[in-house]
Amino acid sequence: MRPVAFFTAAATLFSAILAQDTQGVSNYSPGDPLVNIKNTSPTETHVYKVEGNGDNPSTAYGAGAGSLPMATVLPGQTVQFQVGEGFIGAFTGDSGTGTRFEVNFRGDSPGDYKTWYNSDMQFGMSNTTLGPAQGDKQINGDDSLAGEQDCLAKANSAWGSVDEATQHQLLDTGYLEGSTGDNGALTAVHMDKQADGSVVEFFQNVAQMNSYVDPGSVAGKPTGRTSAAANEFSWSVTTKELTITGY
Repeated sequence: MRPVAFFTAAATLFSAILAQDTQGVSNYSPGDPLVNIKNTSPTETHVYKVEGNGDNPSTAYGAGAGSLPMATVLPGQTVQFQVGEGFIGAFTGDSGTGTRFEVNFRGDSPGDYKTWYNSDMQFGMSNTTLGPAQGDKQINGDDSLAGEQDCLAKANSAWGSVDEATQHQLLDTGYLEGSTGDNGALTAVHMDKQADGSVVEFFQNVAQMNSYVDPGSVAGKPTGRTSAAANEFSWSVTTKELTITGY
């Protein structure tokens, strides 16, 4: 089974007051599904939009609910988010405008358990990763870390391989900022559902972001890895404990 598809200073302070080291269901038992949310920033509070699948069972967090209270993680804090048995849902960085991580803790079948998860940048991109808490490999042996620790650095690593005319075209979209030419460099990158096809092509196929970059307004015009991205960027592991790390 595959996964289902900043505040004002005052609001941030209020959220920080509410932040707890443990969030989620109250009936958690060791071995139940768990999503650790780690904030490595020494100064920034990270806020995640949390969503639950409409058919989540009563054992799962926010059973049957769609939009749920935000998850707030203070600088240097790690929150243990106890999602409960049978949880399917999503955690999206930057209060819902960053990288979105979908998780599915229902497995495949008894005796053949898999935790499915994926990363997509449909709503935006943030410096955030998701993977097994202990660094386990995927079931097929591949690396299991979804997302990007530094989206700008990843984009810059590919910028020099793009010809200058295309660089100008990409900068004109407003989703990339920076300079062109042999010594050109990017200073900022952005993503959302309205991104032009050339932006999707660059992030997905040229920079090879370790995430599904949704086509948005250019759906139906897949190129290269984009056409298979939904399957390519679905990970599976046997552990029931995952860690989201925000940088």
